[in-house]
Amino acid sequence: MIAFRRELHRHPELSGKEQQTAQRIATMLHEIGVDKVHEAIGGNGIVAIIDGLQPGASVGLRADIDALPMQEIEGRAHGSTENNVMHACGHDGHTAMLMGAALELIKARPARGRVVLIFQPAEELGSGAPAMLADGLLERFPVQALFGLHNWPGVTAGDFVIHDVPHMASSDDFEVCFQSSGGHGAMPHLTADPIVAAGLFVTAIQQIVSRNINPEDIAVVSLGSLQSGHASNIIPAVARLKGTARCFRPEVRGQLEKRVREVAEGIAQASGCEMTLDYLPSTPAVVNDLDCARLCREVITAQWGRDQLASHPISMGADDMGFLLEAVPGAYAWIGNGRGETAPALHQPDYDFNDDILARGSEFLASVARRFLDNND
Repeated sequence: MIAFRRELHRHPELSGKEQQTAQRIATMLHEIGVDKVHEAIGGNGIVAIIDGLQPGASVGLRADIDALPMQEIEGRAHGSTENNVMHACGHDGHTAMLMGAALELIKARPARGRVVLIFQPAEELGSGAPAMLADGLLERFPVQALFGLHNWPGVTAGDFVIHDVPHMASSDDFEVCFQSSGGHGAMPHLTADPIVAAGLFVTAIQQIVSRNINPEDIAVVSLGSLQSGHASNIIPAVARLKGTARCFRPEVRGQLEKRVREVAEGIAQASGCEMTLDYLPSTPAVVNDLDCARLCREVITAQWGRDQLASHPISMGADDMGFLLEAVPGAYAWIGNGRGETAPALHQPDYDFNDDILARGSEFLASVARRFLDNND
């Protein structure tokens, strides 16, 4: 498992470009002896089937396989060989854990039922899960429940976090463009000023959460880009801002979009600028089914004891596992990747998956699948 994980780490591929990664996964699945391998599902997705000894229910296990556009720090023997591409979120480890679970389930097949292994591309773009669903994932490979596992820095290595509340946020992106004819800085009365409009928008948008969202709800609106102009004495014709809106409830999600649009329209009118807004819905919140979350805790308690169940705050980070859990009941667990000052954070150039948790993660996935099938015979 370590060798396989580090091989994937050395050869990362960006979202939507995981052809070699998918081929390596398919080859390994054939080598370990799964019953069927289906390739090119929703792009570079792989689905593998492991049948139990008797017919029964079906359960899905999912891992993501793509990497990030980042430059890894130097010095690791298994460091990325690709410039500005690295596994900075642990998807190499997720894939290796699912492969390890597959091997366990083949060595000792479930008494009944079917396990559907889902190796999903393009999670970092939020497009991999919906693409696989659109390609008939659940119609072609129906499951009664779906489980996944994400490593989590800041949690003791090998401990698990299982949430009963929505624990990863919905994520929507937007781009606002204020436009005018442009002009000279010495004659501002001859044109509207998109920089002024952008400045007003930066300030006003901060009031959306504090003055429009119920304090009992959690939401955030952040701007990550503001681009306009090149010279000190020219009023530019365009100011462009990009941001993200995140929350946990669909009602709040709609309210955020409505207020971003209203604020942008009002500022455009007040400043005399034209305005365009592209609001791009991305991933829904990740919400565990309560029965599936309970099953996960039962597995952890039975195999490692209640001390291995940790508490950790929910995250405003997003994951397109939310699409899958909208379509079928399931649970997305977190496994600790390590804590302390030396533990690297996700999406950072010094990040690396903790190989010490590979065995426990794979055993958890295999055991969850077994227990679900035994409980639903």
